[in-house]
Amino acid sequence: MPDSVASRLNMPSSAMGDMLHALAAQWRHLLLCTCAGLTLTVMALHLVTPRYTASLIVGPTGRSGPAAMGPRAPALSPAAGRGIAEQGSAEELVGDFSRYLALLTSVPVAERLVRDQELMHRLFEDAWDAEAGRWRPATGPGSMLVRGLRWLAGHAVWSPPDAVDLSRHLKKYLAIESVSGGPLRRLVYRHEERDFALLLLTRLHAATEAHLRAEAERRLRAEMTHVNGRLSGIANLDRSRLLSGMVTEQEEMLMMLEVGLPYAADLLEPPAAAALADWPNPVPLIPAGALAGLGLGLFVVAARHGYRRGL
Repeated sequence: MPDSVASRLNMPSSAMGDMLHALAAQWRHLLLCTCAGLTLTVMALHLVTPRYTASLIVGPTGRSGPAAMGPRAPALSPAAGRGIAEQGSAEELVGDFSRYLALLTSVPVAERLVRDQELMHRLFEDAWDAEAGRWRPATGPGSMLVRGLRWLAGHAVWSPPDAVDLSRHLKKYLAIESVSGGPLRRLVYRHEERDFALLLLTRLHAATEAHLRAEAERRLRAEMTHVNGRLSGIANLDRSRLLSGMVTEQEEMLMMLEVGLPYAADLLEPPAAAALADWPNPVPLIPAGALAGLGLGLFVVAARHGYRRGL
């Protein structure tokens, strides 16, 4: 075999040996990089306020069975004439559970939560002056920067937190996750205080349910008032009997609403959170930071070795 070919075949193994030798010679630098990555990760974790993760699981309410609310709209017979107003299936194109999920972070639901001043004070504590008992501009650098930019533009610089601010907060920090790909949903919220995270999820679920229940009651009462007004002017006996049947079933639905069973979303698993803060989780992050420092050190040593060899 020619010497040139043999030298080419031996070049990779020789280069690898030189690389391993360089790494062994630079073990102090690799250890330093590993410790640096570990230290930076620990410092970053100390700069971040740990949070508790609270979650609950909800699902559509059942239509039948002892634990069910029953139909969300009067299940009228075909003769009752309900199909005249709603063509096709009696099922809603957008179900009540879908409305529930869409309204969780909406302004109407936030308006109900705003009435709870204790919740608002704890949620926007940086803008609440407990000693003076009033709202004040937040003192954080981000808030001051926003107010300064609005002042330069000639806009109003500040207003007390309201339902719109609460809705934005929920859109940012509330997560809705699917459970095993089925109809159930997990609501996840993180906060520095465990009891407040649980409280917010509880109040949010109750407020959304109450909003949908009140809307259903308002619609049913409006329909009953309209139909009762039309009954007095109808002489046809069959037509009057149909409308009377509609009013009767609407009254039954109102009675079901007053029972207090879950209307749009059934709370399958109440709010719960671990006893210890779990975000950010230091268990995987600290070793990952050390490995990142080691990887950076290996890259630097390999790059220097390649540069010296002229590769």
